[in-house]
Amino acid sequence: MIIISKLNLYDEQASINHVKSLGFTRHAASDGETKTINYIRKELDKENLDVRIESFEWTKTSTKFRKVIFLWLFIVILSSEISLLYPTFTWLILPLDGLFFLVLILGGKYAFDHSRIIFVGKKRESKNIITTIKAKELYPKRPLILFSAHHDSVSSNLPFKVMKPLYISMLFLLISSLLINLVLAIWSIVVLFTAIQIDIIYLSIRNISLIIGIILLTEIFITFFSKKTNQSIGSIDNASGVAILLELAKLINKNPLEKTDVIFLWCGAEEMGLWGSKQYCSKHFEELDSDYDLNKSYNINVDMVGTYIGLIDETGLLKKKKLNQNLNDVLKASDTKQKILSESPKMALGAGSDHSIFHKFTKKAEKHGFQISCFLSNKDSKYIHSKKDIPELCSVENLNGCIDICYNAIKSLDLRVE
Repeated sequence: MIIISKLNLYDEQASINHVKSLGFTRHAASDGETKTINYIRKELDKENLDVRIESFEWTKTSTKFRKVIFLWLFIVILSSEISLLYPTFTWLILPLDGLFFLVLILGGKYAFDHSRIIFVGKKRESKNIITTIKAKELYPKRPLILFSAHHDSVSSNLPFKVMKPLYISMLFLLISSLLINLVLAIWSIVVLFTAIQIDIIYLSIRNISLIIGIILLTEIFITFFSKKTNQSIGSIDNASGVAILLELAKLINKNPLEKTDVIFLWCGAEEMGLWGSKQYCSKHFEELDSDYDLNKSYNINVDMVGTYIGLIDETGLLKKKKLNQNLNDVLKASDTKQKILSESPKMALGAGSDHSIFHKFTKKAEKHGFQISCFLSNKDSKYIHSKKDIPELCSVENLNGCIDICYNAIKSLDLRVE
C-alpha cells in the first residue's frame, strides 16, 4: 500500500487546518452548527461536488429516557435500603428486583431501539450534509461505501473523564448490591419458616449492603443532575472526523472508484442521541437497499482521531463478537507502510456512535453482508466533552494517516468487486 500524502495527491496541512477552522462550539441547533454547515458546504463547493443539506427534527429523547432510568433505579435502591432495615421484610427485595428488571428490559428495548424515531420533549432542528461520488461504471445494484462522521460538539458539567469512572463504579456497585441483597432476601424467607434466626453475620452483611446502597444512591443522584452544555470546541470529537471526510471526498472526487459509489455523510445532533444518522437511515435506507447491493457494501465511521488512531474490533457489552467480517482486516492491511493504527479500543460504557445506527438498520433488514467499521481514539476520552478538547491534540500525522488508510482500503475493496 502507498502513502498517498507523500505523492502530493492532497495538501498535508489541509486536515489540521480544517480542525483549526472548526475551533468553535458546534452544539446541535446553535449558531455554531450553522457556521459548521456553511464551512463544510463551502469546502465541497470548491470541488464542484453536489451537496445536499437535509434538515431533520430531534429532541432530547435519550437524555430524558436516561433520567427516567436513573430515577427508577434510585427508587428501587432506596426501597431496598428501607427493606434492609426490617430483616423480616427483606424478602420483599425479590419481587422488587423482578419488577426492576422487567421495567428496565421492556423500557430499554423500546427507548433505545435506534431503528425507531421517538420524539419526547421540545423539537429542535439540525442538518445532515450529504455528497455522493458515483463510480466510473454505472451498473445496477453496485456496491456502496458510506463514510460517516458527526459534525456537532458538546460538553458536560461533568466531563467524560468523570462520567466514565462514575458509570463503571455504579455498574460494579449495582451488581454487588443486587447479589448481596439476593442472599439477604433468601435468608429472610428461610427465617420465616425455620428456627434459623437473624444473627450477627446477617446484620454485618446487611450493614455492608446498606453502605453500598448509600454510595450507589449518591452516585445516581449526581448522574441524574448531569447535563450537556456548549463549552467544548470538539477538536478530537469530532472536528477530526469532519476534516478526514472532507479530504477523502476531495481525493475520491479526483479519483473515483471503478465499480463502487461512495457517499459522505456529515451527521448532525449525534451527541444528542445519534439523531443525524438515525434520521438519514430512516429516510434513505429503503432507497439505498433498492439502488445498491447492501450485502456487499460498507460503512466506515470516523468518530475521534486524536493523539492516536484506534479502530474498534469488538462489539457487545458482555458477549463480545467481531464488529465485522473482514473490513477491519482490510483497513489494517492498508496500514502496513505507516504502522500507525493503535490497539483496538473498546466503546466506553454509556457511549455511542453513528456506526451503531447502520448496524441496527442492516440487522433489521437482514443485510448481514453489510460491514461496519469505526475509528475511535477511546483513550482521548479524558479530553472530550470539555474545554480540553483542542486542535493541538489532533496530530496531523494521525489525521493524514487515517486518510491514507481509508483511501487505500476502499481502493482495495473496489478491486475485489466482480
